Amino acid sequence: MIKCKQQLATSHATETGTFAGGAFITDPVRFVSVMCAQSPFIAVGGDAGGGRCVLGVTYSAAGKQHFAALLVYEGGDSWLELQDCRAVGLTPFVGESAAFPHIWAVLQHFIDTRSALLNGDWCFLNAVLGLMAPSATHPCPICIVSKSNLLSTSRYRTPADKHSIDRTHQPLLTIPPERIVPTPLHLFLGISNRIILDAFSELLGKERVEAALKSITTIHSAGCSGAADLHDLNGPEISKWIKKECSATLLSAAAAASAVTDAIAASHSTLTRWLQQLHHCLLRSGDWSAADIDAWRSVVSDIHQHWCAETSQKAFPKLHMLHHSIDFAERHRFLGRASEAQIESCHAFFNSLVHKQHRNQSGNTAERLRRCLADASLRAVQPLLQP
Repeated sequence: MIKCKQQLATSHATETGTFAGGAFITDPVRFVSVMCAQSPFIAVGGDAGGGRCVLGVTYSAAGKQHFAALLVYEGGDSWLELQDCRAVGLTPFVGESAAFPHIWAVLQHFIDTRSALLNGDWCFLNAVLGLMAPSATHPCPICIVSKSNLLSTSRYRTPADKHSIDRTHQPLLTIPPERIVPTPLHLFLGISNRIILDAFSELLGKERVEAALKSITTIHSAGCSGAADLHDLNGPEISKWIKKECSATLLSAAAAASAVTDAIAASHSTLTRWLQQLHHCLLRSGDWSAADIDAWRSVVSDIHQHWCAETSQKAFPKLHMLHHSIDFAERHRFLGRASEAQIESCHAFFNSLVHKQHRNQSGNTAERLRRCLADASLRAVQPLLQP
């Protein structure tokens, strides 16, 4: 096994190294060339979860979406922590990557030479691009829309724009806005949670919603997922809500108590339809046809026109990002395939390695993370070794 790992380090560039509090692939340029040779796209990105932050690339192989971590460190994804990875000599790359001083230069290389996309959640995107938080006056990383008019469209950002630029934070990456993936996973999660936990509670009663949730919720462990996951429903739970037709169960429970009017039933039908459409469109990994895009455009228009009336909620940034999901699908003919979903899944795999496989290195964080990254890299190249 040791000999096999050593051979793969040479043949597939899986060799790893350490730095204070983290680990990295020593030749990420060659590693990505090997892993993504047959992928129709790559997307650079990252995310924090479970107390660690990963940076890497999302790609497609054999019709499936994958994420290959290139660097991992103990900490979060704030700009201050992300920019620490630019420290001189922190990650001494070798081979084809030797000329790059840090991981951000490597990721910028993929953007410049391979037309890579950029993905991640909204906070990560804004931090990497040197923008203020999603609560800023101009929150969108793609365009200059104002937070006071989130259901409208606006022109794309240009290098000369100063709208909600964080003047104390230098951009870590630069990329044309049309190549930023409009956070499809987090759009699904954010909007769906608003519908189930807030709109349905307002419409049919919080107690009935909580009763319906008991059949689909799981135990969320602190430190093993994103912070929002402790309070909101995660992707699998929302999917189960839809597949188990919990919305219908909720309505039946309210009807049994004679608490359903025609207006409530109509709103319930609209909200249920939106949940199903968001699930079908935002998470689909296949190609989009012109008819698919037109249908999605109609869904987004319907949500934007009736959101405030049907939910009794104000517009929020993720509703605006639906505009960009249409533009992205129209331009690239896919959406969910380049989502941040596999970056999120990477956290679960890393958590398992950290807490179960390499607990004997609990006193040496860097070595513990290096072993986890090495295992993740070997797992990633395994499909390439199949006869």
